Amino acid sequence: MKNLLLASALAVACVLPLASQSLADTVTVTTTERTVPRHHVRERHHRSDCMVKKVKTRHHGKVVVETTRVCR
Repeated sequence: MKNLLLASALAVACVLPLASQSLADTVTVTTTERTVPRHHVRERHHRSDCMVKKVKTRHHGKVVVETTRVCR
């Protein structure tokens, strides 16, 4: 009797995880690619008299590097 009870408890314990997986729905992932229309594209003109200025500072023990463009 004890073996029958133990075997049935083991069978129920093995079936429960499989039953939850069979009831799961499928997942569909859709992606859309957003493109910028041609009339919104901006062309950037690079100036030849610009420099990149780097400033190193310490903030909470870490070195922070800030870069800025300086144009004349």
